[in-house]
Amino acid sequence: MADEPQFKPIDPTQYPNHWLDVPYAQVDSRQVMDIWLPDEGDGPFPVLMFIHGGSWYFGDKRENTMPGVFKVISQGYALVCLEYRLAPAYRWPAPLYDTRTAIRFIRAHAAEYRLDPGKIAVMGNSAGAHLACMVAAVGGTAIMKGEELGYAEFDDSIQCLVGVYSPTDLVKIDEDDWFTLSGLEKTHGNYVADCDSVPDMEKPHNMLLGYSARKNPTAAAAAGPINFVTERFPPTYLIHGICDQLVPYTQSVALWRKVNDICGEGRARIELFPGCVHGDPAMKTDEVMNRILDFVDANLWEGEHQRSPLPPNPRTIDSA
Repeated sequence: MADEPQFKPIDPTQYPNHWLDVPYAQVDSRQVMDIWLPDEGDGPFPVLMFIHGGSWYFGDKRENTMPGVFKVISQGYALVCLEYRLAPAYRWPAPLYDTRTAIRFIRAHAAEYRLDPGKIAVMGNSAGAHLACMVAAVGGTAIMKGEELGYAEFDDSIQCLVGVYSPTDLVKIDEDDWFTLSGLEKTHGNYVADCDSVPDMEKPHNMLLGYSARKNPTAAAAAGPINFVTERFPPTYLIHGICDQLVPYTQSVALWRKVNDICGEGRARIELFPGCVHGDPAMKTDEVMNRILDFVDANLWEGEHQRSPLPPNPRTIDSA
């Protein structure tokens, strides 16, 4: 999603325990991750992997698109920030292959990086949330595994999912012409667009696929996490703004309903924000981040977790 304003990179020196640009595969220079550890403790630490947004064709793992993510380091979690291959140079399912390979890498190298291989949460925003939802749906299966990238003998399932304004059905988005954003106007709190303004192949989801989703719905269904929900789907927390002008909030609602229909009530929860657009700061407050941490704690943390107050937003390069 060409979703949020350009963000600044964080200053990595503010977190002393880290490994930067660790390669998890060898095909492309973007197949790297940053690993950040808490200041205290020897581990192994439960892991939150974060996947950045950017319409599948831009973005960077170190940008402060979700400043609260970097605060989990202060709460006893290891943070893994993932880079992945981008469209249009790479098409679907390349970024999913990357995400799954990165999870397998974490398990293969858990001892080296003091990570707990049995406690991995994945969180993403926007396009990154789409990838997070996909790995939640197909992780641990042979479906679009990308085993040729390495570590095929390791599991790539996850223990829980946090999806922030997640695309879940690319065919439905394309059929609704949600990305025709030229001439966008705000009317009565909602967004309307000129539906003839953006050619099919300039829409981000179609750039990812390499074809029009609405004209090729059977093929495009393979990029929709909603089509792969089974009883194995992990505990899920979805966040979405009701006035999202790029990804309709009904995308998250549909996944929430399907997960609970198949897995039982309570497997998925959803928090909707009235009046909030895509990337709205109201969805990035410490209050929201603490609710996310409550959810992750419930699924990864053993025993009672006495968390400290969240620190200030991470320092960026420009303000360092």
